[in-house]
Amino acid sequence: DIVKFYAAQIIIAIGKLHERDIMHRDLKLENIMVDSTGYIKIIDYGLAKILQSDELATSYCGTPEYLAPEMISHAGHDKTVDWWSVGILIYEMLIGVTPFFNKNRQVLMSKIKHSRIVFPDRRQYRISYSDEVVDLISKLLKKTKEERLGASSDAAEILAHPWFADLDLTALENFELPAPII
Repeated sequence: DIVKFYAAQIIIAIGKLHERDIMHRDLKLENIMVDSTGYIKIIDYGLAKILQSDELATSYCGTPEYLAPEMISHAGHDKTVDWWSVGILIYEMLIGVTPFFNKNRQVLMSKIKHSRIVFPDRRQYRISYSDEVVDLISKLLKKTKEERLGASSDAAEILAHPWFADLDLTALENFELPAPII
């Protein structure tokens, strides 16, 4: 529930940026702050870019663990790179490490482009997560940007996922839900 509370806020915020044709391109835990009310603020817009819906960006930028495959491949990227990063963030908030982590940068880049997502055994590692969040993360981390959740109708498409069904998104957006105590 804590991860869901913060993930939904991140998605709402990135959706607002995308409505203004801005992609962040450097979403990572270090760029998300929690204010005194328990709500998030996204910071560090140094790599943000204004991008019209029919344009592709070609610059290579961001933090390695959060880079989308199309950025690594220099194939041109769009706002869906932010949704890839959201998938990485949700996985990291749940599991404690990014899904393709490797100390060797070349291995990391290869894993991002080619490896499937592996979720640790729930019992062995005493980690609790639902099949719904596995589905959400898997759809956000589609290697092909056109197949990625959020590619069609941006934040609304992601927030319509069943994992968010029990969250009052209107109350969350209006800062009316009590923040979880962490």
